[in-house]
Amino acid sequence: MAEPSHKTLEEAAEWFAILRDGQASNDHKSGWRKWLDAKPENKTAWLYVEKISQGFQPLQQTPDPHSTADNLYNANQRLRQRRRLLSGMASIAVIGLASHFSWNRKWLPDSVMALAADYRTSVGQQTDINLPDGSQVWLNTASAINVDYTTQQRRIELLQGEIFIETAKDVRRSFVVDTVHGRLTALGTQFNVMNLQQDIELTVYDGSVSVHTNNDHYVELQAGETSRFNESQIMPKQNAVTARQAWRQGLLVAEDMTLQELIAELNRYQYGYINISDEVAQLKVYGSFPLADTDRVLAMLTSVLPIQARQVFPGWIILEPIQS
Repeated sequence: MAEPSHKTLEEAAEWFAILRDGQASNDHKSGWRKWLDAKPENKTAWLYVEKISQGFQPLQQTPDPHSTADNLYNANQRLRQRRRLLSGMASIAVIGLASHFSWNRKWLPDSVMALAADYRTSVGQQTDINLPDGSQVWLNTASAINVDYTTQQRRIELLQGEIFIETAKDVRRSFVVDTVHGRLTALGTQFNVMNLQQDIELTVYDGSVSVHTNNDHYVELQAGETSRFNESQIMPKQNAVTARQAWRQGLLVAEDMTLQELIAELNRYQYGYINISDEVAQLKVYGSFPLADTDRVLAMLTSVLPIQARQVFPGWIILEPIQS
């Protein structure tokens, strides 16, 4: 599903802000219905707003999507109850079944398996782990891994998110990272792995790492190289950006980065959503920004760029040109 334009997302957010305050008139509701049915992109944008707001029953699960405007409160309550129930059921199912089957079985989606992962982080959280052999693994926001050490092999399974690994030397055992699209093999190295769902991104900072996809494509990356791959192909190598690994220190370092790229990265670390006006999306940004403090980042950006931050409703902010 392609992301809607800034203009359409802004319209969806504005409609949601009107409907959520409980004071919407019948004319407002009628106007929202006409806007929703005007084009498919509007419905896609509305789904984005629903996802961010966590506010009410998704349109695709409602027999009459237009009834959403008349039932925000009741749907909100039903959704919270269902989430609590499903969360509990998923936890029981994963814990019970994972004890019966081997953890590397692919009978459950990775997002569900992450609930019972050996190590995981929530949105905005980061942590580092010392492994038994002296290797170290850093988990970025919303990440999950399993760890399987045997006498023959050291194995990490990346279920979701992003990790940075610094391996310890062990001449008897290889160090591998299994992903949904293939296996990485490293020896005495430092590298970053990010699950982008459709692709896996590998960046090597020291030593070398080989990639063996599920469909038997192979490549080896050296220090200073990065590439993405999936089951069917391996993209051309590119030069790695050294500053990219600063997330381990809780920093987002922008070097000739566009505002759009910076905000896309920042959105990974929060439950809310920052939308960007097309007029300012390509502005260049330089500097170091704290990943754990969105308000401070926005204050920094608005102090040096010709932009302003406008909150449409809690959790949804728009960056746009300064209004004269």
